[in-house]
Amino acid sequence: MNYIIANTVIILFFLLSPLNAHYFSESFSKWNVIDDKVEANFSLLTLESTRIFQVENYQKIMFEENLSETDVFKIYLSQHLKVTSEGKNCSLVDEIKELNSQEGSLNLSLNFECPSNKEIKIINNALFNLVQSHIHIARIYIDNNLYTEKALFFNDQSIDLNEEKENNSFSNSFYKFFSLGLDHILSGYDHLLFILGLLLLVTNLKRLLLVITGFTIGHSLTLSLSVINIIQVKSSLVEALIGYTIMFVGLEYLYKENKDHRVSMIFITTLSLLLLIFGNLINPNFPYFLILGILLFSLGYFYLLKNLNSENNLLSIITIIFGLIHGFGFGGFLLGSKISSENIFSGLLGFNLGVEVGQIIFVLLILLIYKLLMTLKITKIIEVMKNLSFFAVVFFGFFFFIQRLIA
Repeated sequence: MNYIIANTVIILFFLLSPLNAHYFSESFSKWNVIDDKVEANFSLLTLESTRIFQVENYQKIMFEENLSETDVFKIYLSQHLKVTSEGKNCSLVDEIKELNSQEGSLNLSLNFECPSNKEIKIINNALFNLVQSHIHIARIYIDNNLYTEKALFFNDQSIDLNEEKENNSFSNSFYKFFSLGLDHILSGYDHLLFILGLLLLVTNLKRLLLVITGFTIGHSLTLSLSVINIIQVKSSLVEALIGYTIMFVGLEYLYKENKDHRVSMIFITTLSLLLLIFGNLINPNFPYFLILGILLFSLGYFYLLKNLNSENNLLSIITIIFGLIHGFGFGGFLLGSKISSENIFSGLLGFNLGVEVGQIIFVLLILLIYKLLMTLKITKIIEVMKNLSFFAVVFFGFFFFIQRLIA
């Protein structure tokens, strides 16, 4: 009973955090400097742009002036994006314009006029004041020729063109994308939750290495295929499936602990049937084929798990399959970073290794905590942590799955 109470407290704590947000926050921009004029395209998910309404002032502006959410975001962007030349502010020419973009995305055009074309500096504070883990990828062109590209973070929100030099060397590109991959995985809560679920399922170190390797093979393959444009999938469906994979490993842990597949099968069947019946009320473009596929896959997997003596092989296979899904998620992010053809090999290698190092750091941290508690023989805390982890994996997997289907 105590651990149930503890689980409830933890869940309430997380519910009070900004979980309506994307699992990570990102935006992108393309800049073109021509003499003393600077043209910019700023793009992000429409859902990301609504973060500004966490600030009461922007809610007030929308209602008092009867503006759309996009119009209010334009006001926000004009206040948090600026260009300077020789220390003087460049003027924002005309209004910010909305460009055609994919459904669910927002693409805005801005034009600046500077006092001169010397010492130009771009400063982007947009969204960092709302989400400290936000990442912004900027590509800079001078006279339509690629000059440099840079990832902006909470502690680094500016690009000084005098300091940034285009360097297409393998080592520079590798390091840049390695850092991006490392930061991406360590701030990607859904990917870490999936790995946490694997740690719950696998207690043998040798088998754990095998399972993690399968996950790595899977996501490395689809990440590469996505970036080189061989396979493209709808990002919203991938994001929903990532939530499903997290929930699924939690339900498999439940089966492993109780040796009863009925609870997991009843849960997935009930959820799937409800979504199939009421999906159209949630989203006019509801992916019925996806839910039907999930239902058949889940029932088939748990049937095999119950009737075949190949539990280890099944888990290895499932991690490769789920790795393929997560790889499309990584690929979508890397494509959004506008990786160029000149550095595609070094970028892919660096990003992949960055993701792997991040995974290793997370796994080693969890194993270190477990080893420490075992050494101190605090078994009750270990049991509570397992229950908390299970609850977090299932709850947030379910949350991400449903949220992304709706969005």
